[in-house]
Amino acid sequence: MQVTPEADLLKTLPYVGRILSMVMALEIGNVERFPWPAHLASYAGLVPRVHSSGGHTRLGQICGDVNQYLKWAFVEAGNLVVIHQRHLAGQHVVRLYQRVKRKRNHQKAVVAVARHLAEAAYWILKKQEVYRDPQPKPKVRPSAAAAQEVTAIGAPEASVGGAR
Repeated sequence: MQVTPEADLLKTLPYVGRILSMVMALEIGNVERFPWPAHLASYAGLVPRVHSSGGHTRLGQICGDVNQYLKWAFVEAGNLVVIHQRHLAGQHVVRLYQRVKRKRNHQKAVVAVARHLAEAAYWILKKQEVYRDPQPKPKVRPSAAAAQEVTAIGAPEASVGGAR
């Protein structure tokens, strides 16, 4: 089997090699059939079921009636990221795994990483670009933000010529 250009692009995902990239590329097919990354993640079975009634929403287990090969490939890649997280220290997928694992558990954290990889695969195939690790958003200190807000509201400004 020949490696396709799409599979070559998917190999840029963390710990996705020749076999996983081929499975992903063949099972995804034409990425244009998915309007959004969340649709690809849902097709791969990496989103929870949603039960809503009377203003209450409960998230259930991940769906079972999905493309099992694609689900396997993304979860396998997520597990490989977890196994090799020491080599990927500081990258988004490791920070995501550690953040979710702290709040929930290992299995849910691996599925969260798999979903990130699925959504990243969507953009890789859509834009025909290699994977780039998302950069964390800089945190704004509350005191600095409050000071900016006060001056924006209309606090008196210092006069240019000095005090008279």
